[in-house]
Amino acid sequence: MSRAGKKNFCLALLALACSACVKNDQAVIFATARTRGRLWAVEKPGEKGPGTGGFAVFKRLYGQEKLPKLAVDAGNWFGATPEGYLTRGQSTIACMNAVPYSLAAAGMEDISLPPKELQKLAAAARFPLLASNLYLKTNVKPDFFSSQQVLEAGRHKIGLFSIMLPDPAKPNRAKYFTNYKLEKETYETERAIKNLKAGGAKVIVLLLSVNPKTQAKTEFYREFLTKVPRVDLVITDDAAVKKPFKVGRSWVVRAGLEMAETARITLALDPSSGKLAGLDWDLLPLDAAKYGQDPEVLKITDAYRAFSTAHFSKRIGTLGAPLPLTEHGVSPVAEFAADCIKTWARANAAIVGVSEPAAGFSSGPVTVADLYNAFPLDSSVVFVKIRGDDLENVLAGLQPGEFSVSGLKLFMKDGALERVETAAGPLTAGKVYHLAVPDSLVSGKETAVLSNAMEFANSRRYLREIIGWCFSSRKTLIRMENGRAGKNATTRTP
Repeated sequence: MSRAGKKNFCLALLALACSACVKNDQAVIFATARTRGRLWAVEKPGEKGPGTGGFAVFKRLYGQEKLPKLAVDAGNWFGATPEGYLTRGQSTIACMNAVPYSLAAAGMEDISLPPKELQKLAAAARFPLLASNLYLKTNVKPDFFSSQQVLEAGRHKIGLFSIMLPDPAKPNRAKYFTNYKLEKETYETERAIKNLKAGGAKVIVLLLSVNPKTQAKTEFYREFLTKVPRVDLVITDDAAVKKPFKVGRSWVVRAGLEMAETARITLALDPSSGKLAGLDWDLLPLDAAKYGQDPEVLKITDAYRAFSTAHFSKRIGTLGAPLPLTEHGVSPVAEFAADCIKTWARANAAIVGVSEPAAGFSSGPVTVADLYNAFPLDSSVVFVKIRGDDLENVLAGLQPGEFSVSGLKLFMKDGALERVETAAGPLTAGKVYHLAVPDSLVSGKETAVLSNAMEFANSRRYLREIIGWCFSSRKTLIRMENGRAGKNATTRTP
């Protein structure tokens, strides 16, 4: 080999060695989920200090990050706090704007809002909102949400899409709600990934919102990720995911939950291809003493705190005896709700599922906050006309112990419904009865009430409002002697 050839060969070896030593680029994704209206830091029981959690702390932590970064949220913006209910998620979006977040995805609880209210949230957000598998009941995608989005972290393009999972035990099925339809996960995933790659994304990230009432087992992730094109990273709000794990070449990690923590996900990105080479995951408590609180966000949260405190401290009535969530195998608060809507609707009977209330009431003064804590769902009351034999079929089709009924006597034998009577005697097969139920009993395609009813109409009044009417009116609601445990509920104005 000539001297020049040897020189070129050595230079090539040196270049190869140097390229092998080049470090991967890094970018950071901060991920939160299930904020549910939690806006500010709170003290832990028995501890004093500035507390933990909240957007003001998160903004300080996020602002201290030196690497290229994104802030994302996996949804559920209002469903656990009085201020969240009151503003219908607007308070959460306002705080996220102030951080600012890079992107957020709607969660399972967010679609309890009607389309007009979701559209208001989308209009208020200064960042993209995703809902890849969400459709209106007309089978059209809502134009105020995106199906996918390509963001830049440094010089790298990261593509994101979102999936809402209503039931991990029965995946990949279309699910129908009062105002929406959720399409199959695999179908929407394939579409989103195709569009993201066409848009130049080198890393594909899925924000997965799992129904908060459920948890997905590891088998779900393994089965799902083997059926779809490669997803580099799944960020889920599933509390069952304790540590990161891999399915093939896909990473699965959990976001920080309830605005008490945030996940810091450090991506190792190949500098030449931009693809994901590895990652590191940390769960960071939002410690106000450690990170401080941003003054701009504090102004926003203080205003919402004052507004919500004034509203939710209003007293609406008084209870002479407590109404617990469960007692002796029944739900006194669900029975109370059934009595309320029967009286308000002037119906022959009312049925309320025991899953409607989330908490009971203590004796003494009852406030608006107590009302929202007990009935957090935005269920409206539906008027139903139904024949006597069909009403009996409805009651026989419901699982004993999962509903409360007012205006009827239920006679059970060996755990099954034997017969139903009104105060006037047995149900008459061909007679039309007026029934009042929450819309959860008539929504969807496979409900006993829906399939047996002659007709029904939505009152467009929330069950929560009607319970408040019962508390604020001068009434004594007395349950019928139907064999169930329960107490008379007496209310009076303060």
